[in-house]
Amino acid sequence: MQGLSENDIKQTTLRFLKAYYRYRQREGGTTVSSDMRGAGGIIADGFLSYPKPGGEIFHATFEATSQDTRDEVRFKIQKRRLQWDAIAVASLAAAVLFIAGNVEQLFTFKKITYAGCIGVVVMSFLLAFLFYITAFWKLRRYRYIYAVEQFKQYYADEQWIAIGEDVFANYYDDRHYLELRKQCIRNGFGLIVVREHGHPIMQITPSRTDLFKSRRRQLRLFSQAELARYAQEGNYPDWLKQFNATNFMRFQSQYRYQVIVLIISLLMIGSVFYLESQKEDIVIEEEPDYLDRMEAVRLYNNRLENRQDSSFVVDTPYVWPPPILREKDTRPYVDLEPQPVAGQDASQAAAVKRRRQPDFLLATPGEDPLAVYDCSRLQNITGAAFILQEGVYPSFSAAEDRTLALGQYGLETSALWLGCFQGKEAGYAVFFGPIYGKEEEARQALAAFETQLGDNVLNITIVIRTLSRNTSK
Repeated sequence: MQGLSENDIKQTTLRFLKAYYRYRQREGGTTVSSDMRGAGGIIADGFLSYPKPGGEIFHATFEATSQDTRDEVRFKIQKRRLQWDAIAVASLAAAVLFIAGNVEQLFTFKKITYAGCIGVVVMSFLLAFLFYITAFWKLRRYRYIYAVEQFKQYYADEQWIAIGEDVFANYYDDRHYLELRKQCIRNGFGLIVVREHGHPIMQITPSRTDLFKSRRRQLRLFSQAELARYAQEGNYPDWLKQFNATNFMRFQSQYRYQVIVLIISLLMIGSVFYLESQKEDIVIEEEPDYLDRMEAVRLYNNRLENRQDSSFVVDTPYVWPPPILREKDTRPYVDLEPQPVAGQDASQAAAVKRRRQPDFLLATPGEDPLAVYDCSRLQNITGAAFILQEGVYPSFSAAEDRTLALGQYGLETSALWLGCFQGKEAGYAVFFGPIYGKEEEARQALAAFETQLGDNVLNITIVIRTLSRNTSK
């Protein structure tokens, strides 16, 4: 058996189509042609047209396939499309898995490190990629048939695929024929089997409704005579210079949507990595450790608040802790001897010296020298005041010695001249703590000092003394 050539199939199919469309309504004659060419690598092995009522032109094209060109109607797996789909799905799956794991605190820099997070993304991507290719490579989406894909590139009212009877081994269980038949039905294309002896067998008629809903482009097809004329005129179309009729895979779809999904997935993964890099370490403490640390912070803050700046001296007796004089060679201004004035006798100079005698002493335990002031420092006392008096001493030097002696035992001791207050008694009163404005405060302080003295091995006697400001002084 010699078999059918492609040219035999073209001629037989043209005769079949002229008979098939013979009874269609028209307003003119039928035009038939073969070997038409169009932009974008389109080849129409056969073409038929006639004017319909109203002047619109009806077009029908067909693809003729013989035993020699059977690859035009046998499906091939679109490996590139399968791979790009797998990349898009795997990248999205890796992004979703990584984000979910990060939300659940499973995939974080702290738990599995930066390299570990990259490893999770890469491994999940590879596993999803391999799974998709293994599980879905048999989908019809990846079965590419050249003749069908070419018909999808341009619009015609009806399109046919004509195959020789020897193209397939049988027409019952050949998987390539069955796939061709399914795709023709799904896309609305006609299918004809041309026999060497006998009339063609029409397997499927084309759909009279455009199943692509006008998504295909309108394309002009050129006959061989028109192309030859263009060549003679030197006006050869640019698309025809790049024409490659032997490349049956030239109608594979583009992969822009897969690229978009890939970019979105990478942005999602990158965002998680950025947020992870901005996180601060979280320290989780047990409750006892936390309480101990907070107590240490509180004590430290208290020490800072109670620390007296040594750059200045606070000179009021109501502020505690009392001022500290750090410079050992500093002498109180009241101790400076007055210089005799010209024309002044000895009695006048003695009176001036007496007036400059210190009236008030403020001591800090363990500190030397004492801070000294005059009565003007007590002007804020307007009513009765109370002190915890230890004793009364006749002179400033005696009060100073007693104040320093008691200060060596860590007692808050001060002294003041009783002449600053109303009363006939003279001398200096040595007392503990500050000057109190209320008697109740003084009583509470007295109890505290007696507790502090304990066994009172120093034989100290403390009494509450009432003072009244001498405003006439």
